[in-house]
Amino acid sequence: MPIPSPSVAGLILCLAFPGLAAGLSDPDPAVRWKAVVALAAQGAGAVPEAVRVLETGDAAGREAAARVLARLGPAACAAAPSLGRALKDPEALVRERAAQALGALGTCAAPSARALAEALADADIYVQGQAALALGRLGPGAVPVLAGALDSPEAAVRKGAATALGRLGSAAAPAEPGLVKALAAKDGAERQDAAFALGAAGAGAPALREALADPDEDVRWAASWALDRMGAAPGGTVETIRALAPRLMKELKVPGVSIAVIRDREIVWSGAFGVADAQAGTPAARETVFEACSMSKPVFAYLALLLADRGQLDLDRPLCAYLPGDGLPAQAEYRLITARMVLSHTSGLPNWRKDGEEREGPVPVAFKPGSRFLYSGEGMFLLQRVVERIADEPLELLAERMVFRPLGMGRSSFVWTPAVEASLAAGHKADGSFNVRSRYLHANAAYTLYTTADDYARFLLAFLDPAKGGLSAAGLKAALTAQVKLDAREPMERPGAARGLGVGWCLGWSVNATRRGDIFHHSGSNQTGFRCFSQFDPARGTGLVILTNGLSGGSLWVRLVSRVGDL
Repeated sequence: MPIPSPSVAGLILCLAFPGLAAGLSDPDPAVRWKAVVALAAQGAGAVPEAVRVLETGDAAGREAAARVLARLGPAACAAAPSLGRALKDPEALVRERAAQALGALGTCAAPSARALAEALADADIYVQGQAALALGRLGPGAVPVLAGALDSPEAAVRKGAATALGRLGSAAAPAEPGLVKALAAKDGAERQDAAFALGAAGAGAPALREALADPDEDVRWAASWALDRMGAAPGGTVETIRALAPRLMKELKVPGVSIAVIRDREIVWSGAFGVADAQAGTPAARETVFEACSMSKPVFAYLALLLADRGQLDLDRPLCAYLPGDGLPAQAEYRLITARMVLSHTSGLPNWRKDGEEREGPVPVAFKPGSRFLYSGEGMFLLQRVVERIADEPLELLAERMVFRPLGMGRSSFVWTPAVEASLAAGHKADGSFNVRSRYLHANAAYTLYTTADDYARFLLAFLDPAKGGLSAAGLKAALTAQVKLDAREPMERPGAARGLGVGWCLGWSVNATRRGDIFHHSGSNQTGFRCFSQFDPARGTGLVILTNGLSGGSLWVRLVSRVGDL
């Protein structure tokens, strides 16, 4: 007979097992819970009554009985067959509690593995989740069933099996072939689950290295975590780049790519893939000139720091002091902007004014200069005018004299020239079709640099080997010292110990803190149809330059870097 009210529950719960079991079906959930606790407190002796209610009680009683058995854990091993049958109960909550209880039984519930694997296809997602958890607690005996479930036609079953295998750790190693196969599944969540499971099992390193280039960022992260956990190197080799770059180009419809690799502070390899111009069919070569897009900014920053080294530019003097009578806006904040603020993108200026810098329209300052980060091409353009005033020379000539010639960058220019045109790549749309061949006749420090991968790699060497550059030790330290922390930006995606822990901005470079030191980088994006990236690690003497001539090139370099890390 049901317990009449919570007020007399305590008295009733002191009765024998049948009385306690009756409380499992009480209409009041508080009474049912007290009955669960009290019955479970009786230990293994309560199993027969709990099983009886599980098999013959009403829905509320069956759920409560399964809860009792879950609290009893391994002491309720004798109830495993009944709990396995309860996985077919018409009530979803009963099925969920039955799966939960089987998981609590541990390895003695291994004979129920097949029934739990079938429950991975349950219509109720909570049942699916509890079944996966339970399977992950059954021990090695569940592995054959789970390995077979990886071949199920139902995605929910495959994903649940991978989740369970991930909880079995090294015991899941025999399921490696199925998990490796799952890394090629269409569903990103399924691939991610497989990567985690392989990492937990300590298996499948070659396939996980391939997964570092997966289209899904979460899958790449899981593969990186897995390799890191296994202590396996990400495999950042030139051979990997040679194999992966063409594959990504085909997938993403990027016509041409040029790459240079630095190790031990030397350019050890460079190469080009695809075509420089899809319309003309011109093959891409190491000599092909690409638009460097916003990777123009670090080159200009280096030039400004050379002037600072020579005492010609004070990084902390307001720029207005260098531009007397030059028509700067009346907004008072303009009078506070310094070169240091511009180079660290804390000037308060927008990326670009609404009408473009060419029309000399208004450029409002968004906040007090120096107070926070806001990426700004306009800031670079303003500092360019200061630098040109100081040197009494246009940027394109100044850069040729102070940067390109000393660093051996013979194919680089801030403006279009006939020499540039002779090897110039065209920009392409996202579908790989021809977009435009640019002709930048006005130098802009923020985006008009033309260069090759080899030339830009020589520029990186100026930071990796002071003997190859022109900056003093103090200038180099200033260039690579973070000026502002970027809480709103995520670190670059790299595997293993190169995984970013935080983001800052230096004078011209973004910096990612990692477990093994700082990695400096900058990307670029021009709407003409170019995407590019560069990075270097001063401590390890490594560097990478990737230039592409397609609007989908950003995805290409992200996935390539996520695969090779910092080489």
